[in-house]
Parts: sequence; C-alpha cells; structure tokens
Amino acid sequence: MDKPLLAASACLLGSPVRYNGDACEFRPLSRRWSEHLKLLPVCPEVGIGLGTPRPTIRLSKGPDGIRLIEPRSGNDLTDKMVAWAQRTSDDLAGLGVNGLVLKKDSPSCGVERVKVHPAKEGRPSRDGVGVFAMVFMALNPQIPVIEEGRLNDPNQAEHFLARVHFHHRWQVAGKEGWTAKRLMTFHHEHKIFLLARTADAKRALGRTIAAGFDAGLPAAEVALKYMIEAQEHLNVLPRRGRFAHAMERALGRMDLALSSPRREQVIESIHAYRKGHLPRMAPLLLLDHLAGTSGSIPSWLGHLSNPVPAATGVLARV
Repeated sequence: MDKPLLAASACLLGSPVRYNGDACEFRPLSRRWSEHLKLLPVCPEVGIGLGTPRPTIRLSKGPDGIRLIEPRSGNDLTDKMVAWAQRTSDDLAGLGVNGLVLKKDSPSCGVERVKVHPAKEGRPSRDGVGVFAMVFMALNPQIPVIEEGRLNDPNQAEHFLARVHFHHRWQVAGKEGWTAKRLMTFHHEHKIFLLARTADAKRALGRTIAAGFDAGLPAAEVALKYMIEAQEHLNVLPRRGRFAHAMERALGRMDLALSSPRREQVIESIHAYRKGHLPRMAPLLLLDHLAGTSGSIPSWLGHLSNPVPAATGVLARV
C-alpha cells in the first residue's frame, strides 16, 4: 500500500516562507514521520503572490465582517485568498490528500483561536479561523485537519495519524470505484478500529450505509457520506477504556484452541493497561504474537495501534 499523502504548511516542513523570511520547522513531521508519509508543502500567502519577507497580515473585524487585511497598506486580501483557497482545496482533494497539518495562529492557516483585530481600536479576540483553513475544512470535511501545536501531545499525534491512515485505507478501498459490497467490506474490516475510538460510530455508520443504499443513492455518494460522518465521530480523543474493550474484542476473534494460560496472560495485560499500569504496546504485542500463532488476521491488531508507530515514537506512552 502506498504511503498516505499529508499536506502541510510549507514553513512547518522547513521552507523559509514566513512573513519574516524564516521557517518554523516542525521536526517530528518533517524528519521523523516523513519516512512513513508523503509530504506536500502548501503556503497560502505565497500562493496569492505575497513575497518573502512581506508585511504582516491579520484578520480584522469591521462592518463587512471578518476580513484578511494588510495593516500597513490597508489592502484587503480576503477575496483573493478565498479564490485561491477554493482552487487549492479542490486540487489537494484531487491529488488524494489524506490529511492536513497547518500552522497555528496564522491568519491564513490557523484552525482555531486565531487573533481577530477590531477595525479601529481595542484588544483582539481569540475566536478566528484562518481563511485557507476555513475554506478547506468547509469543502473537505472528510479529510482530517490539525494544527502542529496539538501534535506535541502524543495522544493527539497518535489519534490524528490514525485518522489519516483510516482515510487512506478508505481511499485505496474505493480506488476502482465504490460498490455496496466494497463499502460494507471496508466497514466490516474497520469495526474494531472504530470501536477502539468511539462508542457510537460503528452502529451509526452502519445505519448511514443502509439508509444511503435504501434511498437509491450512488455508491460513491454513500461512501463520501460515510467518511464525512466517520471523521466527525473520530474528532474526539479516545479513552483508555475504549481501547481495552476493543483489544478484548480482538482476543475474542482468535482461535478458541489457544491455551487458557496464554489467554489469561493477555487478559491480565489488558486489565493492567486499562488501569494505567502498562502502556498500550504491552497487550498489543501479546495479541500480535497470539495472532501469528493462531492464524488470525493480524490486520485486526493494526487497526488498534498507531499506523506509523516507528515514526511517532509515542505508542509506548499512549
């Protein structure tokens, strides 16, 4: 399987494209995770023709709403940025991007809590969204998006990369065109992935598939609805207990002929993980060993763990 394709703010990948001519390289992404991902740099401000270095731009709230302004000159760049963002968002989706990592606090790329300045005097508020980020997320709700600041948290990094990997698997599954059978197979193969991360997604997504085909919708439309809804469910950090329950379900799918002492060892390890006494890798390694011994399909276990564990280095701490 090809590597997932991840777009990212170019400055995070080491390109000196910030307003002051600097980069702000996010090394876990650009150096460690890059072995397991294909990376595609994007810079909205350079994209609309601004130079490097360049005057600062900011979000400004006035009578016409929130606009993207260059304070020094007073130039309004909103329409230009929106048009570029629409074209680029479509291009990125067409290229098969599986996720997007954006620069926090940026008036073009920030996903949340971006400064919005009053048109005249007063203190800025922290309730804005960068123009490019806003357009991309509106046009592509099926593609996970995150700021690099959140990726400093190992739990958030693991979960985001799992969502990217999930989207990539969906993309590969539909490469030759979606059918009802292919979508149902995909859902069945990823039930434990969903169960490990959210309580309601598995059943809700099953109902979405059934309702879509009952209504006579094209398979591609049902598949897109499926992924949009799945990413909404996955936009919450999973809890330890959910992973433990999913590992118990995976154990239940293995050969019943496995010896009782070996099963007990795995069960004890899962319980210890649930209580916070062991990292998630401990029961996963035991499950992986049992899968190889019993002839079960190891992909069940892959859906429980980080899709790029060697890249993140966080699995043992989750």
